Amino acid sequence: MKTFYRVCNPASEQGLWYDFTGEFTGLIHTKFNFCKNHDLSMEFDDELIGWLSAVENLDDLYQWFTVEDIKQLQEFGWFIHEYEVDNYRFYDRFQHYVIHQETSKLTKRIILL
Repeated sequence: MKTFYRVCNPASEQGLWYDFTGEFTGLIHTKFNFCKNHDLSMEFDDELIGWLSAVENLDDLYQWFTVEDIKQLQEFGWFIHEYEVDNYRFYDRFQHYVIHQETSKLTKRIILL
């Protein structure tokens, strides 16, 4: 079992580029374009259906979203979530880890003050 982190909506576990079913939302480019990586396109890839982008530690997450980004996202209902994961892999194309969305266990919501 390994721990991973990601920013998502607690009700849907949806990320800022794609929803939980793999449909592109582009929220990072429109509604949340104040975020550090709002220009990152994160192109669709069939190989990633059923997988969620994640990082191994909070320092890496802060490379994707600044602390200030996350504090602002919290106002809209988006938080850091911690997952316990058995099924994960490093995805070479985007150079980050992905966790299996069906088998990853959401263990904690982290709120930045």
